[in-house]
Amino acid sequence: MEQKIFIRKTEEEVVCGLKKEPIAYRAYFGWNEELRERFLSFCMGKKTLPVLYDTVFKRLLNPDTHPERLEDCISCLLKQKVTIEAVLPMEDILMDGQSTMVMDVLVRLTDGSLVLVEIQKIPYYFPAERASCYSADLLLRQYSRVKSEKGKAFSYKDLQKVYTIVFYEQSIEEFKEHGDSFVHHAKMVCDTGLELNFLQEFYLVALDVFRKSEYAKSREPKERLAGWLSFFCTETVEEAEALCAIYPWLSEIYVEMAEFGRKPEELMTMFSEMLREMDRNTIRYMVDDMKEQIEKGKAEYAELQEMMEDTKKEMEDQLTEAEERIAEKESVIREKDAEIARLQALSEAK
Repeated sequence: MEQKIFIRKTEEEVVCGLKKEPIAYRAYFGWNEELRERFLSFCMGKKTLPVLYDTVFKRLLNPDTHPERLEDCISCLLKQKVTIEAVLPMEDILMDGQSTMVMDVLVRLTDGSLVLVEIQKIPYYFPAERASCYSADLLLRQYSRVKSEKGKAFSYKDLQKVYTIVFYEQSIEEFKEHGDSFVHHAKMVCDTGLELNFLQEFYLVALDVFRKSEYAKSREPKERLAGWLSFFCTETVEEAEALCAIYPWLSEIYVEMAEFGRKPEELMTMFSEMLREMDRNTIRYMVDDMKEQIEKGKAEYAELQEMMEDTKKEMEDQLTEAEERIAEKESVIREKDAEIARLQALSEAK
């Protein structure tokens, strides 16, 4: 039987409550239409909060306050127990200070390995290149820290695995070309079968592919990974309450989410933060898109230049061939003219 976790209200009731808070009411009309609609839908008990926004994710799965939640989610994905060690601020992830991560979490596994978690709402370009840079940055930081701690006793055996997990709310087209496969595990292997302990592995999770998969529809109660991924993807209150019937352990999180409906000031702050995040993501995507278009333009320009050079060379070759043929014809004509002149001279002499 479905649980009724979220309070249902009419739009008039929500707006009437907002009007009692002038500052909040003005802030509400400063949002874009998409955000206002999502806010109303949540307050009316129609939609859940968008979990994959940084501000919501941090409140519901923050390892400082709810370490067991994120630990369980990652454990389900990696199929081994994990223990959270520390949270890395966004601005400290990449050495160049430019990060597109929504929330970055560093966790320690039972064997001492490290895991970096990233959530991306927008399908940024070059996902493999980005993940490689994140992983390389974290591995280098681990190397610097361990070498500093160990000093002369340092050994490369002291370094542990670095796992990079990326959840994509929207993935690029390449992810959709592999049927129902939504978790892609990548690691370095030798094509000869030689086994070496390379330190970097990647888990790329396409949530949009998961939504459409038969795996998501089956929702086996004992499959906790399906429960977590469904939690990330679910938007309507009806789906959320049905999800709790299948995965009762999610009820606690949804109850906490519903409580925000009773905290208007905190809820308004959350949505204002979401607006800023939407703007940042849009700008980053636009920058990436412009860079991609520039690169495509450069490639097309180079291709056109090459075609022009080929055409020019072909025309020059044809012109040279034509000039040679003309020269040959002119030579033949001169020979014939000379022969005619010689014959005419003989004729006149007679």
